[in-house]
Amino acid sequence: MKLLGILAFLAGIVLAGFLVFRAGFAPVAHALATLGLTGLVAIVAAHIPIIVLLGAAWWTIGRGAGNRPLLPFIWARGVRDAAAEALPFSQVGGYVIGGRALSLAGVDATAVGLSTFLDLVLEFAAKIPYVLLGLALLEVMQPSDGTAVAIVAILACAAAAAIALRSRPDGSANRLLERMMARWPQLAASRQKLLSTLREMLSRPAALSASTGLHFLCWLLGAGETWLIFHFMRAPISIEAALIIDSLVGAIRALSFFVPGAIGVQEGGYVLLCGLFGLDPGAALAFSFARRARDILIAAPVLVSWQIIEGQGLLPSRSKS
Repeated sequence: MKLLGILAFLAGIVLAGFLVFRAGFAPVAHALATLGLTGLVAIVAAHIPIIVLLGAAWWTIGRGAGNRPLLPFIWARGVRDAAAEALPFSQVGGYVIGGRALSLAGVDATAVGLSTFLDLVLEFAAKIPYVLLGLALLEVMQPSDGTAVAIVAILACAAAAAIALRSRPDGSANRLLERMMARWPQLAASRQKLLSTLREMLSRPAALSASTGLHFLCWLLGAGETWLIFHFMRAPISIEAALIIDSLVGAIRALSFFVPGAIGVQEGGYVLLCGLFGLDPGAALAFSFARRARDILIAAPVLVSWQIIEGQGLLPSRSKS
C-alpha cells in the first residue's frame, strides 16, 4: 500500500472512531441488534443478484467473438468487489485483483485488461444519471441552491462523457493505446493485438449499451438495498430517500477512491445524508457497519476460492522442482 493510501486509511479509522464516539456506542449497537442475524442474512442474499448482474455487464463487453462463458466474469467481479471492500487496498487494487482472477479463468491478458477498463468507464457512465436522479430528488425533497449548482456541474461532466462516447472508435482506440504505450513501453510489441481487441469491443454498440444499462439497473437496486437495510433496522425511510442516500454516498466514495475501503469517508457520508431525513447518527453508522458486514460475509468465501485457484496454479511448478 502506498504512503497516501496508508495515511488515508489511518485517517479514515480515526474519523470512523470519532463518529462512533460522538454518536454513542449504545445507539449504534442497538440498531445493529435490531437488524439481527435474520436481517444480515437477508441483505447478503439481496446483494448476490447484483454481483451476478455486474458480472453480466462485464461479460457483455468482454466475451469477444469467441463468446466466452459468463460464469468466470461473475466470479471475477465478485473477487474484484471482495478485494476492494474487504482487503486494505484502494479500489484500484480491487480492479487489478479482479483482472487477475479473470485471467485465471482462461481469458487472455489483453481481453482482461481492456474489458476491465471499458467496464469501469461504462460503470461510471451509468453512475452519472443515477447521481443526477439522486440530486434531482434531493432538490425536490430538500430545496437548496447548492444542490442546483452541483446538478449543473454533473450535467457538464455528463455532456463531456457523451461527447467522448460519440467519438470515432478507431480514433479513441488509437489515442488510448498511445497513452498506454507511453506509460508502459513494453506493450509496444503487442500494439496490434491490443488495437484489434479494443476495436472489436468498441464495434459492438449494442453490447456497450446493454452493459451500461445493466450497470444503471445495479445502481437502482443499490437504492433498494438501502431501503431494505433500514427496514430491518426498524428505521424506515422512503425509497426516494434511500435513492438519494445511496447515490450521493456512491458519488462521495468515487471521489475518495484512494482511501482503502472508503473507511471513514463512507461513515461520514451516511451520517451527513441520513441526517437530512431525520435519522440519528447511531442509525446511520449502524447502517454503514451493516453494509461492511455484508461485504465481508460475501468476500470471505470468494477470496478463499480465489486463493485456492491461485494455489492450484502453483502446484505444477512445485512438482517439477
